[in-house]
Amino acid sequence: MAIPTNTLEGNRSDLKVSLTDHSNEQITIVIVHRNRPEYLNLCLQSICIASFNSNYEIIVVDNNSDAESQTFLDDIDGQVKVIKNDKNLYWSAACNKGAKAADKNSKYIIFMHCDIVITNPAWLDLLLNVAESSGSGFIGLSTQSYTVGNQDVNFLTDHLIMMSKDCYDDIGGWPEELPQIGPSFVLTLKANSRGFKPQIMQTPILHHYKIFSLSISDYEKLQEEAVAVLPKLVSQAQSRPV
Repeated sequence: MAIPTNTLEGNRSDLKVSLTDHSNEQITIVIVHRNRPEYLNLCLQSICIASFNSNYEIIVVDNNSDAESQTFLDDIDGQVKVIKNDKNLYWSAACNKGAKAADKNSKYIIFMHCDIVITNPAWLDLLLNVAESSGSGFIGLSTQSYTVGNQDVNFLTDHLIMMSKDCYDDIGGWPEELPQIGPSFVLTLKANSRGFKPQIMQTPILHHYKIFSLSISDYEKLQEEAVAVLPKLVSQAQSRPV
């Protein structure tokens, strides 16, 4: 199976333009949450307190959390948009629900885990600068790799990914056939094959607690499902649109 040229190889993208050049771009931040209100609270506070760029909206998509979480979500509803799912949709479908609710004027959508604390006040402008200076519609902070055939293929890790709205619409959103395991791999391949130039940003902007929220049985079930559907999705992702 042919593997497209991986634009993630080589050095990370450096900051190339002024921090204020793109600060007027509207951004939607989608945060997926389940049963971690203490981390979500830290995440939201870090965004609101430590962001130079204020031209953003926050959408919290909750995956049928417990009672303690519901109380917290009720408290913040109105300050941010809150979408409550009546069952756990995991990552991909929750991200897509958040994107669907985004302000129609948003040019970029950031998808992020709820156990993140922003540490760099210029984080939004830094991400925008990488997107604009490199012509990328798909920006992340780190990579992992899967072996396809006999070749390692890098992809963006999904704890924080920024997509342009054009990129999101073109690649069709997060693949819901992969609820939790493998969706960012498929999207990276798709974004690459369609010319959106996936990039990683060098400048540190956050701390990620990396809380594992799946039960072992859920993880094994999702992993089996991913193994079954990944070959087809990878093939589709690598085919360029006519």
